[in-house]
Amino acid sequence: MQFNGEELTFKRIFTFVFGLFVMSFGVSFSIASTLGTTPISSMAYALALVTNLSVGTTTFLFNAALIAIQFLILRSQFNKKRLLQLINCVVFSYFIDMAMYFVSYIPFDGSALMCFAYLVLSIFLIALGIFIYLPSNIAPLPGEGCVEAIAIVTGWRFSSVKIGFDATVVALALIICWLWYTNVFGAVYIGTVISAFFVGYTLRQLSNLYGHITGREINVVHK
Repeated sequence: MQFNGEELTFKRIFTFVFGLFVMSFGVSFSIASTLGTTPISSMAYALALVTNLSVGTTTFLFNAALIAIQFLILRSQFNKKRLLQLINCVVFSYFIDMAMYFVSYIPFDGSALMCFAYLVLSIFLIALGIFIYLPSNIAPLPGEGCVEAIAIVTGWRFSSVKIGFDATVVALALIICWLWYTNVFGAVYIGTVISAFFVGYTLRQLSNLYGHITGREINVVHK
């Protein structure tokens, strides 16, 4: 099967879907940690809190908006293949609701140690999921798609742009909770701030480790 002249192999499709699956558990563990959800989903979680919709549903709505933003950033450089992100929206949103269901059955005592363990696990899973699915070059999630778009037009490093993008999304989620939710820290807390910096850092270390082991550089930015 081909799209835009590129062959969509089973391996590429599998790594793409598996990466989204891994990321969905990262999102779920960040929410379960009670320390604030990971930046990639802080906006969706804030919207879920104020609308009572599922996190998966608000994730789809927010990601759809991000696709439109990418078009405004890239303009003539907007590759039609990026429209596949609409499929990503559906798949990733479904995985998030499914992951939250399974994570809810894991015993959680609410201790500081377990909260921190969930936070660290969520950061690693988010970075690992990005590392797995982006190089398949099928289509990024809209969040990473926006980071890619900025990296393309500016030439800045992907991991560095991601840190700034995540921090911006966190600020917007905080404002939403402040204006329309009973607790200003409903979706954003100390764990969110930590994740905003360490997801990009962890992704960089995974890329460096891969290069050290294999002698090849993995590309996470595609035009």
